[in-house]
Amino acid sequence: MERRGLLRAAVLLCLLAACSGRELSIKHQPSATIYNSTLAKILVEYASAIYTADLTQLFSWTCARCGDMVKGFEMMEIIVDVENCLQAYVGFASDINAVIVVFRGTQENSIQNWVEDLLWKQLDLDYPGMPEAMVNYGLDGVKLMTFGQPRIGNAAFASYFKKYLPHAIRVTNAHDIVPHLPPYFSFLPQKTYHHFPREVWVHNVGLGSLVYSVEQICDDSGEDSACSRSVPGNSVKDHINYLGVSMHAEDWSSCRIVMDYSRLKYQMDLKGNLVLSKQPDLSNDRGFSAQ
Repeated sequence: MERRGLLRAAVLLCLLAACSGRELSIKHQPSATIYNSTLAKILVEYASAIYTADLTQLFSWTCARCGDMVKGFEMMEIIVDVENCLQAYVGFASDINAVIVVFRGTQENSIQNWVEDLLWKQLDLDYPGMPEAMVNYGLDGVKLMTFGQPRIGNAAFASYFKKYLPHAIRVTNAHDIVPHLPPYFSFLPQKTYHHFPREVWVHNVGLGSLVYSVEQICDDSGEDSACSRSVPGNSVKDHINYLGVSMHAEDWSSCRIVMDYSRLKYQMDLKGNLVLSKQPDLSNDRGFSAQ
């Protein structure tokens, strides 16, 4: 199965914390063997920062969203895929002793992103038997947490994914529309799109003034019918606010690049894709020319 656009990056709002085989330096709560709420709040702030409009502020980590629980982060590289309206960054967080890799999800001002979110095609692929497929088996010590991720493969893919990233977490929010896409058809178990585990569903419970938010840890099937599948996925608003943190773009510039070209050294390829890096030689090796 394959999705276009955003799903070439595999997930929406992907937070990848690789610790060279060491545990993240977060004090664990009793249930933190599955899900660490403190870590989730830190990572969602990193996810929010990538929606900063000015790349100069993002690269120097001086943006309005670059404080609070993510203060002191050392940015190493920003990559902008202009053609597909995608963006990612990588750097080091000394407080949790982790390399942080963030992929931007849906840019709500981008018609292109929303069209590609809502359109998908299904292909029968012999994965991992595809000769062109390359899989890195050295995933020990890698932690993955996503926010508002759509389905990206079938049950076989989800099982294979779980084998190599058994502690991955998918945070979903209330009635967020995106985790419900593409649709799940229980009567087509081999063909339907299927989430990989484990989901943590954030939603409100209670009545009237007695309402509070819960972070419900779901079962390890990936498609727990008691979690986000138990409600309609009909809210765009729930997709752009996670754990009280806004995922809104800062302005209506859509996918336009905003930066101070006189202050930053950057590399650009023939398609106009952009890399800001503190290690420019790495970008040059990938076919980018220095500007």
